[in-house]
Amino acid sequence: MLDSLDSMDERAKPNVRMRTLTAAMKINQETGEPVHKWPLARIPTESDWIDNYKTVEQFMATDLFTVRPEDVIDLAASLMHWRHVRHVPVENDLGEIVGLVTHRDLLELFALGKIDSSKVMTVREVMKTDLITIEPEMNTLTALQMMRDKNIGCLPVVRGKQLIGLITAYDFLTVSAKLFEEKLIAVTNTEAVRGGGLDEYKANAA
Repeated sequence: MLDSLDSMDERAKPNVRMRTLTAAMKINQETGEPVHKWPLARIPTESDWIDNYKTVEQFMATDLFTVRPEDVIDLAASLMHWRHVRHVPVENDLGEIVGLVTHRDLLELFALGKIDSSKVMTVREVMKTDLITIEPEMNTLTALQMMRDKNIGCLPVVRGKQLIGLITAYDFLTVSAKLFEEKLIAVTNTEAVRGGGLDEYKANAA
């Protein structure tokens, strides 16, 4: 199981990997082969993977690093640098989301000279509080349209007031890249088949 997961495409979301692994285990069990002879589970190349992206819950990021309002802003900036992220959610002591610190906001503060290095600035002073949040069951296309209409880079996903995930423009880019790649492969394969058929026709004609 671990070897199968380790060999899968790193771009695939956790739920895609788990569904693939579970499906492979079921098929292998039905063959009657001993476990040590089972082949590694492979994510299928056909486009049924798109079923794994119908709702936000299926591919939102859940491994989140958050800060508190009273934390220094340096901590949020460091998290962005260490984790290579552009959005850091702000939670209170109850785990409820109360704000969001973005990479764009920090750059703007620096550009406008509003950050005084001689003064300790807290997250509360710079975080956004007028947040647009969504529920995990929201349709993916609806979430995408919302981000476009509101011109925002991420949407916190909540259940009640509890932060359970985050979906960003990068997540949509990853899905789009996967779909684009599959379409290109399909077109290339189709052209190759047509080309092969043409070569065979010419050979027979000769």
